[in-house]
Amino acid sequence: MKKFTAHRVPTAHTGRMISGILYTIVGFIEGLVGLRIILRLLGANPGSLIVDWIYGWSTPLVAPFAGVFGQEATVAGPGVVTQSVFDWSALVALLVYGIIGALLSSWAMRAYSRRV
Repeated sequence: MKKFTAHRVPTAHTGRMISGILYTIVGFIEGLVGLRIILRLLGANPGSLIVDWIYGWSTPLVAPFAGVFGQEATVAGPGVVTQSVFDWSALVALLVYGIIGALLSSWAMRAYSRRV
């Protein structure tokens, strides 16, 4: 007579769950960086609370890519209206985070679909 074991074997459902979590996190990151690109392109006022919040949360995400094209990723002080600027480092960050998210999600789906 076989003894029942209570451990669970990871299935394809686990891979889909991990993939969904990764897509949610990467989607939030890309949403912030995408809003940053749009707001900088439109020359939004950093003195506005929502613009300041988006810049504050997206600056650390864009910082590793600052200077890729010789452009600073910093924002002018509060209340200072800047001219329209295309943030190249934010665009690079958007692409890199998207690629990394897709690769990690694909890896999770493949790693757990083989265990079925």
